Amino acid sequence: MRMNIGKFLICTASILGLVACQQQDQQQDAQPATAVVNPVPAPEPVSKPKPKVKPPVKKLDKKSSTTPALVAQPVSLRPLGRKVSHVPVKGKYVALTFDDGPHPAYSRRAINILNRYGAKGTFFMLGQNVNKYKGIVADIAAAGHEIGVHTWSHIKMNSAPMARVNKEISNTRNLIGRITGTYPRVMRPPYGATSNTLVNHMHDSYGMASILWDVDTRDWRKPGVGKVISTAVNNAKPGSIILVHDIHASTISALEGIVTGLQARGFKLVTVSELMQIAKKEAAEEAAAKAAAEEAAKAAAALQTQQPQSTEQPAAEPEQPQEPVEQPTAPALKPEDFILI
Repeated sequence: MRMNIGKFLICTASILGLVACQQQDQQQDAQPATAVVNPVPAPEPVSKPKPKVKPPVKKLDKKSSTTPALVAQPVSLRPLGRKVSHVPVKGKYVALTFDDGPHPAYSRRAINILNRYGAKGTFFMLGQNVNKYKGIVADIAAAGHEIGVHTWSHIKMNSAPMARVNKEISNTRNLIGRITGTYPRVMRPPYGATSNTLVNHMHDSYGMASILWDVDTRDWRKPGVGKVISTAVNNAKPGSIILVHDIHASTISALEGIVTGLQARGFKLVTVSELMQIAKKEAAEEAAAKAAAEEAAKAAAALQTQQPQSTEQPAAEPEQPQEPVEQPTAPALKPEDFILI
């Protein structure tokens, strides 16, 4: 009996100890835990590299390098002639002319070659191509080359109705003027087909000289690069107007040889209008020199007539000593010569 009571007391004490431990654990769990956290310094702001600002890319016309702004009121220039196929100049100047452009690729190559050698060209353009490649037209004019009218669609002017001629010429002229800022003062009739009536009409109504040529390379037949070069170079003379086309690859291949060949012969390549201006300048200088010579001759003649006449008698020439003249002597009388009376 005593043993049972002892065991009972031990078990009861153990149970009470466990309950006390559990209550203590529950009290500790009920209290919030506080953790000591060392403050972390705020990170210094990192300066990000500034992004590189790219310059704005100018959108260019897909068909040309620039998109020119059209001029509202182009400038008009006085024409320098009516119908011209050769310009009478004394200096070694020639004009290289290009028909039927502008071409989207070949015309640009042409002006690059001309610019490289300090040469100038004159481009007679079709209005329908000008309308497509306005940027090329502006670039050609900006480089100092001349632009002329070649109708809108390459019509044969001397067999077309005048209304059609006027429409083709005026539309092309006006468009070129609005692109370049200056109305053209030269035109070329396709095929060279014109008349006196058309020549006067181009001059009087549109202020343009009709420009033909005196050296035809016939490059449109594509005779070969060497043939085109030799025809242009060998047939040129002072004041020549040379015809090529900037719509053929073979012509562009020959262009450098044409330019260097002409320059090797001492020629300077100028525009058609410059060629006519040189001729007018030479003629004016020649007329001025002739007038000055005539005035000098008149002045000399007047000075001679105004000189006073001398009144003094010319000095007498000294008398020449005369040689003594022998007097004839009478013959001696003989006694028989006496006559007694």
